[in-house]
Amino acid sequence: MKIINVALHVKPEMKSQYEAFVHKLVVCSSKETGNEFYGHFKSLINDNDYEIIEHWEDQTAVESHNETPHFQNFLDHINNYLTSAPEITRMDY
Repeated sequence: MKIINVALHVKPEMKSQYEAFVHKLVVCSSKETGNEFYGHFKSLINDNDYEIIEHWEDQTAVESHNETPHFQNFLDHINNYLTSAPEITRMDY
């Protein structure tokens, strides 16, 4: 299994827009073949910090996900909402 955690630090004035933007990514990604879990969470400590947690069956599923229109749209626009680059942690389980 491939696990990917993505920490996102959102501009305070963009939180509502960000949440609407990321919703489509979460819904579409969770339906993909090879996806075992795809969740989006808000920090309990900092109201502007979020985390995407992804569990994929294997590297092939990750690669397929990376080519989807909803993920490409996320890549193209996510930086509009953030105060810094996403922090990505990739792990094997």
